[in-house]
Amino acid sequence: MLYWIIKPLVFIFYRIFYKFSYNGKENIPSNQPIIFAPNHVNAFIDPVAVGILTTRKVRFFARGDVFKGRIAKTLLNSMGISPMYRLQEGYTEIKRNDKTFEECRKRLSDNKVILIFPEGICIQDRRLVPLKKGLARIVFQTEETMNFKKEVLIIPVGLNYTAAYKFRSKLFIDIGKPLSVKEYEEQFKHDKVRTINDFTKVLENKMKEHLVIINNKDNDEVMLALEEIYLEQWINENRGNAKDLKQQYTATRELAAMVNFLETNHQPLLEDLKQNTTDYLKHLKQAHLRDHLLRPEKISKMNFGTFVLESQLILWGSIVYLFGLLTNYPPFFLGKFIANKKIKQNEFFASVYLHVAMIVWVIYFGVQLLTVALVFRNWGLLGGYALSVIILGYFCLWFYPIRQKIFGRWRLLRMVRKQRADIESFVHQRSEIIVLIEEARGCFKE
Repeated sequence: MLYWIIKPLVFIFYRIFYKFSYNGKENIPSNQPIIFAPNHVNAFIDPVAVGILTTRKVRFFARGDVFKGRIAKTLLNSMGISPMYRLQEGYTEIKRNDKTFEECRKRLSDNKVILIFPEGICIQDRRLVPLKKGLARIVFQTEETMNFKKEVLIIPVGLNYTAAYKFRSKLFIDIGKPLSVKEYEEQFKHDKVRTINDFTKVLENKMKEHLVIINNKDNDEVMLALEEIYLEQWINENRGNAKDLKQQYTATRELAAMVNFLETNHQPLLEDLKQNTTDYLKHLKQAHLRDHLLRPEKISKMNFGTFVLESQLILWGSIVYLFGLLTNYPPFFLGKFIANKKIKQNEFFASVYLHVAMIVWVIYFGVQLLTVALVFRNWGLLGGYALSVIILGYFCLWFYPIRQKIFGRWRLLRMVRKQRADIESFVHQRSEIIVLIEEARGCFKE
């Protein structure tokens, strides 16, 4: 019951916390047993982000140590979460997975939907950890009990975050085509262990097709730099829409493939890119500037007329923005404050930040409405106030990035007047990096 009550609220807040999009929703069947198989990056956010994309109820599985205590166990169960125990929790705990596996088989037999993380670990890397065999065992044991007459479908899912821990970062979910184990029936009857191993490898490769993969961790920073400096240009050159998250994801996969190619075939060029982008972005950060301010097309649009318009937008928009912050932001401030104080691992930061903010916002919103109702005792005014709070909240989400970009342009204009040599140096550095990227693209296309 609690699952269906909180699902609409979660759907809204996830889209507030992240810039959220997805692809492949048509690959989710409506009347067959399903196992969602996503990568695991972001603790409790990952299963919910997948679950809100289907109208069917999804049973999630979380690490067993969070089920300590009767209240936690009851609450988690009511939200559709069951325990899955890990080796590091002790051998006696691992034996309790027999009950969990039996629950999975029962749900699949009843055409239900479950979600299992095949990696068995949560880690914020742009790499896929070698998969554990638990998912494959569950599927084949389920099929075996029904003589392979019920087709259980495994759906590989790629969760692609730009910065999973960060408010208003991007999340693109790429849902793959379902996999079936029916073709493995004869092989499984003759060699169960090998069949489970083979299918696990197939699933791993299919999951990689829906993820941005950087093979070498040492290349993570240069990849982030390329995204900041060149991703928009890469999309525009292919006549795409640089604001579309799906096109951003596709272009990012192409950039990642280029970086992996350079790692293997043109290491000196990759090292030049690393050195140049690191120096450039470090100097920009010291000057409190961002790369997008130095793009030629952006510089050409800056003039006195745009400065006047932007000044008016900042003046009047900031007044509305202030009201929006007062009526919406305190819960998010508290969520971030608690996450900063209590959470040491990035993998759990956003889960605490988002869910605390969501719960506190509902309470904060309710207190505001109760106060207005008691003071004014007018239903029309109460309804208008409730609607205005929501509108002001969305205004803040729209206005804040615009405000930051305007302030950035003003800093740039001030530096042009007072530190022209520094700006010319930045522009020159950027031009050299673009030349290196174009050279890398040429090698990659050969």
